[in-house]
Amino acid sequence: MIGRWLARAALVAAMLASLLGAAAAVAQETGNRADRVRVAFPRDDGTLTPYTFELGYPLMTLVYDTLYWRGGGGGAEPWLARRLRKEEAGTRLEILLQRGARWHDGRPVTPADVEFSYEYFKSRYHPRFTPQLDPVVDAEVVDDRTVAINLEHATPGFEQVLADVPILPRHLWEGLVEGQTPDGPPIGSGPYRLVRHRVDESYRFRANRDYFRGEPRVDTIDVPFIRDFERTVRALRNDDVDMIPVTLPQDEEEGIRSSRVKVDTGTLYAGTALMFNTREPPFDAVRARQAVSSALDLSRITAATVGGDPDSYQADRGYFHPESRFAAEGALHRFDESRARSELDQLGLPPIRVLAPDNDPVRAEAARQVSLALRRAGAIATSEEVSPGQLAAAVGQNGSSPDFQVAIWSTPPLASYNPNFLSVVFGSESQELSPLNYSGYTEPEFDRLAGLAERETNPAERSQLVRRQLDLLTRDAPVVPLFYPKGAFAYRPSIYDGWVYVAGTGILDKRSFLPQSAGSGEGSGASPLAGSQGSGGGIGALGIVALAMLAAVALFLGLGVIARVRAR
Repeated sequence: MIGRWLARAALVAAMLASLLGAAAAVAQETGNRADRVRVAFPRDDGTLTPYTFELGYPLMTLVYDTLYWRGGGGGAEPWLARRLRKEEAGTRLEILLQRGARWHDGRPVTPADVEFSYEYFKSRYHPRFTPQLDPVVDAEVVDDRTVAINLEHATPGFEQVLADVPILPRHLWEGLVEGQTPDGPPIGSGPYRLVRHRVDESYRFRANRDYFRGEPRVDTIDVPFIRDFERTVRALRNDDVDMIPVTLPQDEEEGIRSSRVKVDTGTLYAGTALMFNTREPPFDAVRARQAVSSALDLSRITAATVGGDPDSYQADRGYFHPESRFAAEGALHRFDESRARSELDQLGLPPIRVLAPDNDPVRAEAARQVSLALRRAGAIATSEEVSPGQLAAAVGQNGSSPDFQVAIWSTPPLASYNPNFLSVVFGSESQELSPLNYSGYTEPEFDRLAGLAERETNPAERSQLVRRQLDLLTRDAPVVPLFYPKGAFAYRPSIYDGWVYVAGTGILDKRSFLPQSAGSGEGSGASPLAGSQGSGGGIGALGIVALAMLAAVALFLGLGVIARVRAR
């Protein structure tokens, strides 16, 4: 008899465990769903195809998927890919695709689409994607779920490339002439479709309910364009938007926190740097760039610009974020005002104009602090705020002819994820193709070291080669990294509280809109009890009530079983 009751108790316990798991899964999603979320964005970014976006990569990747995608910790994880197998000493990558991925027009995503996409980006130049695919010889279909990517040489960190390059639908892009994109709204395989684009006003995204990694938790994402930072913050305070994807300075962060507004903080790999035009005098001379670099007290600039926040980092360890595993172990930048004064006096430089965007108060203040530092060292310097479009044209973005001395510019997050991206920003070959080398820096030794580092499979040796690149960039100073602010992103939790902070980039990420189980496994098969990187990972009120009720039932049944056993 006792054995029978114990068996029943075990059955009850198993049922309760199942119910508890289900309740916890439901509880995790409670409060993390919304009919509509409004996300401010600083400008119209065109049609948001992989060949038309400029600033809006996070928006483009709501529509288009990649083979890998970055997890909460910033590491590359399978996404469209189910599994990757390296063969032939790492020069052949065989990638098994997930089941169930479909384009927004209903066609399945196939290995032929992957093969086509990588060949397309190789042959149709894209300043971000084509240079990253330089090691790729070709791609080939293996079977109905497998594609192989053949590399010229083993390339450490290539998973980060897989996590950045989008996959195109072959049936829509094949046969297009150079510069052409498919007619109509962009069609990808991602969790959202772009269903409305009001030029210079807004985007609207609608959930792809059949998404292979689970139905998105937000039905509609509206993206109004708000160019001015102050207006953006004011819109959040006035309930006109629900999230702002720009990081807040410390004083704004403290002032905006309330019961109605949350701020998620974390590591942000997008830094701020002073960039020189190395093509023309006076900053075609290394000596002039070094003199300016010596005049910059990064600690003082960082404190004055981002409020002295201890979680903000002066960028004295090279071009990578200090928390990147590729950053130098010690400081590379050297502040020496007396040396700077002596050098600047001997050089007799003309007045220096420091350009900065007028819609970014942090970078505008950085320009002011740089000009103050140069004046303290005896130079004639002023800061000048211009529109983002004027700044982009001045540095030569979009193929325009560069026309600047120095400018406050950004350091791309991709470099801190994967040091191979240094060659995209500073490589001589990349400059010839009209890419991201806006400084115009050319140095054969840098190119040689970059080529060696890209091929080096020994981690210690690769780190040494990367460090030598950082030393060279510090010596030649085509840019002077200034600081990496703490990421601080504000949102209204009453509207949506499911944001996921991805280390290095923040919360405007497709993971923020997907079930928490979407990050691993075939489809969305990961355990729903996995923790969340965002602010919405708690159990919530409904979950607590449900768990309490289940606990009470368990206690009642358990006591009943014990009483019956004792009575016998």
